[in-house]
Formats: sequence, structure tokens, C-alpha cells
Amino acid sequence: MTTATNTRSATTSKVQKAPGRASTRWLAFGAIAGPFLLNLAWIVLGLIRPDTKDAWGVSGGVTGMITQPFSGLGLGRNGSLFNTAFVMSGLLLLFGVIGIFQTIDAGGRVVTRRVCAALLALSAVGLVVCGVFTLKSFLLHTAGFALGSVTPVASFLATGLFLRGIPSWRRFGTWLLVGSPLTLVLLVLYFVTFDLATMAAGLGVAGLTERILVIEVLGWFVAMGLLAMRQASPAPAKAHKGPAMEGFIASWYARNTKGDVRGYLDCAKSVAERVPMGGSVLELAPGPGYLAIELAKLGGHQVFGLDISHSFVRIANDNAHAEGVSIEFRQGNASQMPYADESFDFVVCRAAFKNFADPGGALNEIHRVLKPGGRASVFDLRRDASREEIKAQVQNMNLSALNALWTNLTFRFFLLKNAYDKETIERMAAKSAFGQCEMLQSGVGFDLRLAKP
Repeated sequence: MTTATNTRSATTSKVQKAPGRASTRWLAFGAIAGPFLLNLAWIVLGLIRPDTKDAWGVSGGVTGMITQPFSGLGLGRNGSLFNTAFVMSGLLLLFGVIGIFQTIDAGGRVVTRRVCAALLALSAVGLVVCGVFTLKSFLLHTAGFALGSVTPVASFLATGLFLRGIPSWRRFGTWLLVGSPLTLVLLVLYFVTFDLATMAAGLGVAGLTERILVIEVLGWFVAMGLLAMRQASPAPAKAHKGPAMEGFIASWYARNTKGDVRGYLDCAKSVAERVPMGGSVLELAPGPGYLAIELAKLGGHQVFGLDISHSFVRIANDNAHAEGVSIEFRQGNASQMPYADESFDFVVCRAAFKNFADPGGALNEIHRVLKPGGRASVFDLRRDASREEIKAQVQNMNLSALNALWTNLTFRFFLLKNAYDKETIERMAAKSAFGQCEMLQSGVGFDLRLAKP
């Protein structure tokens, strides 16, 4: 048995409130507003200067934007405006980094999340330093440049690896890994083209290469801010992940899972052994109803089914009627069940829990509808299931060659993406009303066993 390390009771536990979606979105917006402000400042302030050198020897106009480092805009005419833009951009970017990481659920890797946030925040600090210390304080300004443009080589690499472990950020994390070597290449290109004598003569392309470098670095922050804002945006409540299993999709799924008779029967027997004679059993997300039907065939129990899909409810009722068993299938949400408290002796969910949009809410609802002494089992796919285990599972489903190939690919590239590992599912159960669980592992899946005192 895995026991929760914290008390689950709402009256005794202290829960730290997460930031509201609105405030998180506004903070994350800083990662967009900061880079936009800096780019706008150097374009506008750069163009309003003439192509000739000013009193400080810094060129403006189109020529200056190609030949001169843009930090030179912090000197001479309008210099205070550009330095203010540097500072404001840095502060906005710092708020943006905070907002981005507030949208990320790090699971048990809280320290790693904080380290990545701190590394990315160095770029924001670098902008502030560049604004406070101009080129007249060359060493300090150079330190600010290093914080802003050099540290991303390490911060993008570390953050990319971290984000790859989070489903909603995995794809972006993979792309961010490209940002690390790309930033390094652009840094080398900038230093190769950097020559004080050439720039003083108003020649060379150092200004252009530096601008490309800064745009590339800030572009990654903008992308992170956009993704964080999208994830923090209020969205209509959805009971499941992925597309709805309705119509043709539901019919296809029903046809392709019908052949796993042995799997359904073995699962039904496992459930029946733990239900008192005459007891009531609820199956969550029964789909076509094959498991509920096998359980009803064993006799001695009242069987019910609850599925979010209207199509599956219709298909399951038709299948039950064809098999001559009496099962009440209803349409409803697993995290908002249409049943009274303490209605069932047993609740079972097979191959669907990973698709619940609110798995924690579903566990609490299972606890609510169970009678005192009731039990539950959640059978689902393990995230670390090997290719060999998946292949064996598909072979047992008695599919055609084409459907077997498609199902194998579905397991590997779609289902595993939403599946939970052992630590995550145990932590989820520990935080639920159950407070503890028992994990059994077999083949490609696990059996999460729960009990209500």
C-alpha cells in the first residue's frame, strides 16, 4: 500500500492556492511585451537618427542599424529613451518568465523548474543591466550583454530537456533544444564580425549580426509566452482529452476492440472476486460495454455504465440487448457523476482513465459514490510499457494485419503520450479523497486498487 504523506481532508489540510488564470496570463504576456518593446525602440530610435555619426560617434539610420551595435543607441541623442526601453523590456521579460513557469506543472521536479526559471530570468536581468550601464561603462554593459545573450546557450538546453518531460510542453521543449546550438552559432558569428575599428568607420555587419542574435533569443521567449498564455486561457470544460469518441470514431473503436474477449473476461473475473454477492458495480467509460457485459454474464451483480460519449451509450445498450443481459448505461461525466452518495459496492475503469481531463476529480467522485467498505480498480496503460509488451497486447486482440499495425502505432505514438507512470498515478491517488492506493503491474498496464473505509 502506498500511503499519502499529507492529510487529504479538506478540513485539516492546508492547500496553497494556485495563481488565477487571469493573473498568470498577464504575467506570461510580459514575455511577449518585453521583446516587442525593445525591438520597437531600436527600430524607431535607430531610424530617426541620421546615417551620419552623432556627437558620440554612433551612427543611426539604416546604415547604423547594419554596422553599429544597437547598444550604441543608449548614447547621444534619445539615449535615455533607449536605456529606459532596455530596463522596461527586461522587467517585462522577467515577469513573463515568472508567468510562464506558473503555468507549468512540474510534478515532482519543483527544484528543476525553479532552476530553469532562474536561468531564463538571467536574460531579463541582462537587459536591465544594459539599460542601467551604457557603453560608457563598458565592462558592466558587456556583463549585461553576456547575461542576455550568452546564458541562453545553457538556459535553452536545460529548459528544453525539462519541458520535454511535460506532455503539454514536450513538442516545444524539443524545438527549444535547437535554440541552444543556434544561439551559440549566432554568438560566434557576432564576435567574428565584431571589430571596433570597422564599426568606428561605419563599416561591417556587426550591428546586423547582433540584431539577428537578439531577435533569435527573444523569439524563443515570445514563443514560450504565447504557449503559456494559451494554456492559461479559460477553456470550456471538457471531460476528456483528445477528440470526442462519437459517430464513426466510436463505431471503429467498437469494432477493433471487440476481439479482446479474453482480456475483458479476465478483467471481469478479477472484479467479480472482489464484489459481494448481489452487489452493484459501476463501470466508468465502458465504451462499447464489453467489460460490463462480461461482468453481467457472470451473474450475481447489478451492473451499471457511465460514458461521456452518446454514441458509446447507444452502442453499449445495443450490445447488452444482443447478449441478453440487463445493464443500465447512462451518459455522463466521470468527474460529475449523476449518482447519489454511496451508491455502488465497486467501481471499475478500464483503458480510459488516461483520457480524463480531470483525473483527480474523477477519483474523488469514485470515492463519493462508493459505499463504505467499497472498492475500485483503475486498469490502464503504463507510460513505460515497452514495444515488446505493446506488440504482445495487440496480438491478443485478434485484429487484421492492417488494424493491428494501426493499433500498434496508436499505442506507441498517441496512447502512451497521455498514459501515467507509477509515481504520478500514486501521487494522484494520494492527493485524492482515498489518500492511499495499491498498484499492481501486469503486461502493458497497471491495476490501481482503491478502497473506501
